[in-house]
Amino acid sequence: MLQSLDLEQIGDWRMQRISWAVLVLVFLLLVIRQTTPGQTGKDSPRAKTADPTSTLVWQGDAGAVSQDGRYLVFPDWDTGDLALQDLALNKRRIIVSAKNPKGDLKVYAEASSISRDGTQIAYSWYDKRIDRYELWITNLRGDAKPRRVYGAPNVGWLAPQDWSADGKWVAVLLSYKDRTGELAVVSVNDGILRPVKSGRWPGGDIRAFFSPDGKYIAYDLPQDSVKANDVWVTAVDGTQDIRVVAHRGNDAVMGWSPDGKRLLYTSERLFSTALFSVEIHEGVTKGVAMAILPDMGLIDSLGITKKGSLFYVTERGRRGGSIQVAEFDLESGAVTSPQDVSTGPHEDNVNPSWSPDGKYLAYVSLRGRHAEIPMIVVRTAGTGELIREIQPKLRRSELAGWVPDSKALLVMGQDLSGLNGAFRIDAKSGETSLLFGIPYASSLSMPTLSLDGRILYYWKNINGGKEHLIIGRDLTTGAEKELIRRPFLGTLQISPDGRFLATATVDPTKNERRLLLVPLDGSTPREAMRIPSGVADTDLRQVEGKGSRVAPASWAPDSRSLVARLFRKPEGPSELWRVPVNGDAPRKLSSMIEANVFKFTISPDGRHVAYRIKESEPEVPRQVWKFENFLTGHSHK
Repeated sequence: MLQSLDLEQIGDWRMQRISWAVLVLVFLLLVIRQTTPGQTGKDSPRAKTADPTSTLVWQGDAGAVSQDGRYLVFPDWDTGDLALQDLALNKRRIIVSAKNPKGDLKVYAEASSISRDGTQIAYSWYDKRIDRYELWITNLRGDAKPRRVYGAPNVGWLAPQDWSADGKWVAVLLSYKDRTGELAVVSVNDGILRPVKSGRWPGGDIRAFFSPDGKYIAYDLPQDSVKANDVWVTAVDGTQDIRVVAHRGNDAVMGWSPDGKRLLYTSERLFSTALFSVEIHEGVTKGVAMAILPDMGLIDSLGITKKGSLFYVTERGRRGGSIQVAEFDLESGAVTSPQDVSTGPHEDNVNPSWSPDGKYLAYVSLRGRHAEIPMIVVRTAGTGELIREIQPKLRRSELAGWVPDSKALLVMGQDLSGLNGAFRIDAKSGETSLLFGIPYASSLSMPTLSLDGRILYYWKNINGGKEHLIIGRDLTTGAEKELIRRPFLGTLQISPDGRFLATATVDPTKNERRLLLVPLDGSTPREAMRIPSGVADTDLRQVEGKGSRVAPASWAPDSRSLVARLFRKPEGPSELWRVPVNGDAPRKLSSMIEANVFKFTISPDGRHVAYRIKESEPEVPRQVWKFENFLTGHSHK
């Protein structure tokens, strides 16, 4: 999807934002009027009801909540165990022990769901040794007695979502190794899997809930051409499948009201994520959606209890970053007058990249409840004016840079069918085309193109990650040539004149980390800068986690030198060094760059830098909240 903004559209956008603000104000006034003590109707007095409230009940991981709201079940990522937290007694116990060696998760529990009667837990169990996901069931009380219910060699991932009210079926999301996805129900008694809906869509970032009568499943699913989800209701018997919520933003199902008459969902509207409910009759919407809360923030639903409380998870402080542009002096390294060019409270901005002609700056804005919706933002290099936003028609995408003619963007990603590869995205139309497809689960770095656009250079690991290669692939013929092989190679930076690739590497013989220049004419690679790692030989390849390291930051426009970042400590600030290509000694520049600055890239005119600055707030654990008294006027029976 491509959005180009002109002045008229900007005006429309502002009016939409004002309209939404007015709507929120009216909504709040109505809530105040409806909940004011002593307020009476025209003909009869209105009963006083409790106000909607949110209460923090738990900090930490959470996978499922019991229908009485007492128990939380979650995976312990330190041990692989399936754990249970009693919220009433504030006690924790292990339900299923993985019995892993310390620090080595060979098997582990993942997603989970508690039966409606609170007696059983369905959970996914992954065995790393055989690369197998399986569905297991265990007792919540007494002897756990875990038992395998379903598993198949072609399953790449699975996650239980919800139980039917009679306890006979578990709704499950699956991703198969052929890149297809499926929503299915599994018989608790005999493990028979019955497909409900299948297609080429991912298994993650989707939720599904049984209706209280067990006839329907509500779920959210990515739209046909974009990542944003819509909400659907499907009949378990396969007789109907209807999209009940369709909106340009991301919509996420929260669950059903206890009486099964209303469906709760969130929907992203401008800069907020509102909570709505809509009446459902025989699997079809009836009437218009009702706004419940104008902004819930970015949340995941754990489900709605039998008393009508919504349990949800927030992840605050885990993401967030902005793109800044600053003036830059290449001689001294001074970085001055930084300006934030990215906007939006519910997004994370990454990977700034200047177009080779110097006219534009592109970056990726990650939006949605899991930052799963990538939008490529294109702005003018001079003023920062927004030119357009492009939503790639890809399941996953990472911006690698621009193609040499500045007319398109180079992206690593996965298309809607699950094919991984390098893609070209037209900077005006948003049209996406595959440049190079790669095998499933291959490990490749962000690619870069030769100046004529004919050769794609990429990094690849082999032998279980023990060796790294740089390969040049002719996009016309498909022929590949290995340029270099080392125990470790970092990301690639091609010089503006197309003569060199700069990358980081290691030298095990001297326990050093180095900056390497790889000539593209086939001549011998040469070292440009070195630093002792300060770690044991066995940790040398753990470049970003331990010790000192050096890495290329950005080339100077004339290709005669590049700027490198030297990190003395893994989490500390970095020094800027100017490294000549002709073999002269590197020179330390005046600036120190903080550890939360990433993708430091010099503009083609050499006068500015763009970079990502990550929020430096301390990480806040996942939080579980209980939202109650919001279904006033609807039956909880």
